[in-house]
Amino acid sequence: MTKSRLTSMLLTGCFMIMTLFSCKKSNDEPKSKPVLLSSGLWKISSIGVDLDKNNTVDLPYPLENCEKDNTLEFKSDGTGISYEGATKCDPEDPDTENFTWALKNNETILSIAIPGSFFSGETTLITLNSTTLEAYLDYTDPSTGTELRIVFKLIH
Repeated sequence: MTKSRLTSMLLTGCFMIMTLFSCKKSNDEPKSKPVLLSSGLWKISSIGVDLDKNNTVDLPYPLENCEKDNTLEFKSDGTGISYEGATKCDPEDPDTENFTWALKNNETILSIAIPGSFFSGETTLITLNSTTLEAYLDYTDPSTGTELRIVFKLIH
């Protein structure tokens, strides 16, 4: 084999390898928080009180079946829909309820306005990825003045 033919084959091989690597798409790019929020319906997984404020539930709230099938849909325009689910706790409850949401404070705070829901308010994000939304809401009971941290977890 001649030297020029060997050089030609090496250059062709290098070119092919460079082409393969340059065309490879990276699926490892993280999605933005607004994209993660608006990627589908979120279902309540757990809710509870965090007594020592370490972002883990110490006193779980027992969800009723009529609450377990409720879902939230965050739309990319800062609006959303709360779906009551097939089983209603109160037959008079509407099937859907509109709400608004926004990310604040460098996307660490999820502000939600759902009329009549304990989800309403400034919630601090603990985890937000493609399968889990976990946040807490600091709450002061107006009748006792007791401060509570409510931790909730939503899943796809």
